[in-house]
Amino acid sequence: MAYHRHICGCYYIVASQQPYQLPVRKYLPQVDLSVHTTIVASTSRTTLTQNFVNPLSDKAIPELRYTFPLYDGVSVVGFTCTINKDRVIRGVVKERNEARQTYDEAVARGETAGLLEQLPDASDVFSTTISNIPSGAEISVDITYLGELKHDAEVDGIRFTIPTSIAPRYGHYPGELVKGTNVSTIKGIKIIVDAETPQGSNIKSVQSPSHPISVTIGNTSTGAASGAGMSLQKASATLSLGTTELDKDFVLQVVASDTGNPIAVLETHPSLPNHRAIMTTLVPKFNLPSSRPEIVFVCDRSGSMDSGQRIPNLKAALQIFLKSLPLGVKFNICSFGSHHKLLFDQGAVSYDASSVEKATKYVDGFAANYGGTEMYRPLEDVIGKRHKDMDLEVFLLTDGEVWNQENLINLINKSVDESKGSIRVFTLGIGDDVSHALIEGLARAGNGFSQTVMDNEKMNSKVLRMLKAALTPHIKDYSLEIKYEADSKDGGEDMDFEVIEKVMDSLMVSTREPTSEDKATPEAPRSTISLFDPSANPDAEMKDASKDTTAGGRYAGVPPVSEPKLLQAPFIIPPLYPFNRTSVYLLLSPESAQKTPKSVVLRGTSAYGPLELEVPITILPDRAETIHQLAARKAIRELEDGRGWIFHAKDANGTGSLLRDQYPGRFSDMVEREAVRLGVKFQVGGKWCSFVAVDTQGVPGGLGAMDQTVDAPSVSVCSVPLSQSMGKRRLATDKRDADTKDAYRPKAKRMGGTVPSHAAPPSPMAKGVFAHPPLPRMKTAAQFASFGGGKKSRRSKGSAWEEEDSGDDGSGALGFVLSHTMGAPVAGRAQPNDALEIIVKLQAFDGYWKWTDDLLSALEIDGARVYSQAQTSSSGAIAALRADLSSPSDKLATAIVLAFLETKMKDRKDEWEMLAEKAYHWLEVAISGTAENFVTTVGELLADAGYVMA
Repeated sequence: MAYHRHICGCYYIVASQQPYQLPVRKYLPQVDLSVHTTIVASTSRTTLTQNFVNPLSDKAIPELRYTFPLYDGVSVVGFTCTINKDRVIRGVVKERNEARQTYDEAVARGETAGLLEQLPDASDVFSTTISNIPSGAEISVDITYLGELKHDAEVDGIRFTIPTSIAPRYGHYPGELVKGTNVSTIKGIKIIVDAETPQGSNIKSVQSPSHPISVTIGNTSTGAASGAGMSLQKASATLSLGTTELDKDFVLQVVASDTGNPIAVLETHPSLPNHRAIMTTLVPKFNLPSSRPEIVFVCDRSGSMDSGQRIPNLKAALQIFLKSLPLGVKFNICSFGSHHKLLFDQGAVSYDASSVEKATKYVDGFAANYGGTEMYRPLEDVIGKRHKDMDLEVFLLTDGEVWNQENLINLINKSVDESKGSIRVFTLGIGDDVSHALIEGLARAGNGFSQTVMDNEKMNSKVLRMLKAALTPHIKDYSLEIKYEADSKDGGEDMDFEVIEKVMDSLMVSTREPTSEDKATPEAPRSTISLFDPSANPDAEMKDASKDTTAGGRYAGVPPVSEPKLLQAPFIIPPLYPFNRTSVYLLLSPESAQKTPKSVVLRGTSAYGPLELEVPITILPDRAETIHQLAARKAIRELEDGRGWIFHAKDANGTGSLLRDQYPGRFSDMVEREAVRLGVKFQVGGKWCSFVAVDTQGVPGGLGAMDQTVDAPSVSVCSVPLSQSMGKRRLATDKRDADTKDAYRPKAKRMGGTVPSHAAPPSPMAKGVFAHPPLPRMKTAAQFASFGGGKKSRRSKGSAWEEEDSGDDGSGALGFVLSHTMGAPVAGRAQPNDALEIIVKLQAFDGYWKWTDDLLSALEIDGARVYSQAQTSSSGAIAALRADLSSPSDKLATAIVLAFLETKMKDRKDEWEMLAEKAYHWLEVAISGTAENFVTTVGELLADAGYVMA
């Protein structure tokens, strides 16, 4: 099996001069590539521009092709081709086959035309075709797309991704993508990302774990050009390279403060009468007792996982998983590649010391030695062997290099449906070329969520956030309703009753066209048709009764379905996980109540009582279509994945049964037609809709005015307090944030500290600040004291991290630039000698640590020196516990580790807090006093021995 890295660029096909040789793919010289993105809260608008030149000075190119990836779930809302800077052709969305036909007809007329399509077997790969390129012409392709940004658990911020290569996936590729000739570079690539946060939220850091960037906090690129004032709500990041190709995905992380409040925003469409859309962003914070499910880790060990640190990172994450599982769960591990193997072949087993020891040894032997990547059978086997009386939580860890996405998603859809929601799937994409469509699609189908980690990133925080989510109880009946303002009567003396609309009330739809029975005047009876008409010609072409303005030949014979009054996407609200952002959209048709929405109400039930959240609605002052297009794309994606509102719709004209049961043979066409309706109506591309653009200069009867109506909107929603689930994270310097260092402690007192008065009540799901770089080897008290201190820039192996303070202009705004070179240390990057990895590996099943040389070596602590100090210390607290402190013991070892974690690794608390809780429980039983006091005293002892722990 061979892997090929595919080039994203414009190329044309030339027949080979040699007999029996395949045609040659020739790439056009690429002048430059530019990307400009505006991030507003948790949404983004990106314009991707690539400029090419036809190198042929004496002839035109009949057809150019251009294949490229976009991040899964984005809404392509604009497609423009510009020839020689003066001929602009703009795309419109049509049904896929109709768009192809329009394009072919334009090509046959000799016109320049463009076609933008999503590849049918990979929702994150798009293909552009441009015809009849004049000789020597400059071609500019602009693609505009909207995105809903992911939450990055590692930094508690948002994660923006620009995929730059089509992953070398295993399996049959839908089309020929072989490496072509080299692309010459003239100007290179430039990426600019401007970020803005709403009022009350300040940007704390902007960073890239993938590429060197320059960052300005205080203004955007456009604001700086126009002389706008500085503000901590604005930032800009820039990447400039001398090549038009990136070696991996470009990733940007934006961390801001105070962005955790749920919000609801209403937008009115600028051109569709009485059409409105609501976006509700839910960042729940609630505590329910954790469940004890069956947990299975499905781990990719195919050959592609041999790249970089993928297998070492996978092993480290699994070790933390194993040590952090609570008692009462059942677990299993499945390794897969071209074949698969379960650690416990009979199914998940109880979590105890014996099973954990076996699993730990099994994980230690992991290698990328399982061949190709086949995910279907291992997932099918894991689901088939589940314990039917327990909930199943599946963790899929993979680099995602496969193409059979639809079969996998259908498997999860079916399994979740048959289990009545008892199965959940969480996915972690590993590596620089992960298939976002695959991991996002499986997580959506499995009612879980996904995270991505690049080769140089750690994954500990991400997997532990997933573990905490998997332990939350299953809530399967979330519902959303809209409350409207009551209207006044008779000058305001009386009030109407409050109007409430529920999404579920919109599921009775009509499946027929209006008939004479629906009209005030009955239609006259139709004349009888003779079965034998001598004038009839049976050989004549039969008239197609379905060819009308509503259906067209593509959906002939498919019963019409009326538009729902309220369309919710996702239709089934997925489980809500504390500190993980969920967005739910509502499209309000003209048939909905034409009143002013006041709030949206989310309800659910649990074994511990009802759940409810009412969110006030903020109405945008300007008409726009951004939220409409985001909503339409999410609804279309559900239909493409085999879910969505129409799967729950009932026929109001028949027996009231589900449409999919009443029309089993035509239901798939109903689904496709609904996706096309949404795509064409809101101008959003997808699997069944494509953009087509035709140059109609001088051609009568062309697209004409239609082309002028699809300019991508430029409406910003930054005037309202959109929220996002972001925590607190410092810059990648040695500066510490004193306001946040203790804010997320799970207990009020640890190591003698207290929870700050401004902190929210501690929660078992709370997450600490992000990790600092791995601990250096420290042999002296001076080295211990110097670690973590200081505010100056540092240099390491020729790579510089620099911070430039622009000063205070009197308004409190701060601007600074952060830059680094490739190879600079990335905060949290896994290292072979990471002390935390050793600590995790050495922890016993019951939660304690044995007093061993390996443990002390990892902590850089001299044991003899510690308990010698215990004998001579004059401290009353140490004297009271002298019997437990003056000789080597597992109690002392455990307390030392906890003291070490609570101080030296407090910035990585989200990685070790669950295994530390186990240790505290063990210590509470092993000693006569309280565990917290014992650990505090050990911290004092270490300080007396010369180890600075504060």
